[in-house]
Amino acid sequence: MQNPFKFYIYEETAYIYDTNQKRIFMMGVDESADVAKDMEAKVLENGEEVDKERAWEVSGLDKLQPV
Repeated sequence: MQNPFKFYIYEETAYIYDTNQKRIFMMGVDESADVAKDMEAKVLENGEEVDKERAWEVSGLDKLQPV
């Protein structure tokens, strides 16, 4: 089964795209959020597709310590 998630970097922000739901979300330590439709198109068209590790690094999630 193929991974349904793709990761993008756009303007120094990490995003995760769910190919099943066709929705994109901003990834972040302080805030994770839905993305407006116009911004979604910009990220998908102009963003750089990266691997999960790079997206986690840019978002800062890689620095969180498990409890």
